[in-house]
Amino acid sequence: MADDVIISRNKSRELIFKCMYSFLILEECNVSIDFKGLIEMVTDENYDDVDYFIKKNLLECLKHQKEIIDYIEPFLNKWTFKRLNYVIQAILITSVADYFYCQEGNKNIIIDCAIKLAKRYADDTKDYKYVNGILDNALKNDRK
Repeated sequence: MADDVIISRNKSRELIFKCMYSFLILEECNVSIDFKGLIEMVTDENYDDVDYFIKKNLLECLKHQKEIIDYIEPFLNKWTFKRLNYVIQAILITSVADYFYCQEGNKNIIIDCAIKLAKRYADDTKDYKYVNGILDNALKNDRK
């Protein structure tokens, strides 16, 4: 990061979530996605100065997006992933990617961060409970 500023993992995860949310919206609108440009816009940093953790996790989210969605769907209790709002979709994708592909955080930390994001950004005040339940069940399995 510029000027050797170090941000917390929770703040990094929030930025990853914001990027993923933006990607989901752009994808739905069939707009081409500029990976570097979007990261720069969300983080307000030059791409080269953005923390490697953010770039790596976001790349894993995008690379494994379909696989993650297919993995999550059985835990949605008669819902489909597409029926979820984009905030919840982004939280679930980033959390599962962090757990299975980045493997830096543990289950409890990832779920705690996801709950905080849901409380802060979701429309329904009870969405955080839904996110908690899905992730608690989905992240029980051994890492892939």
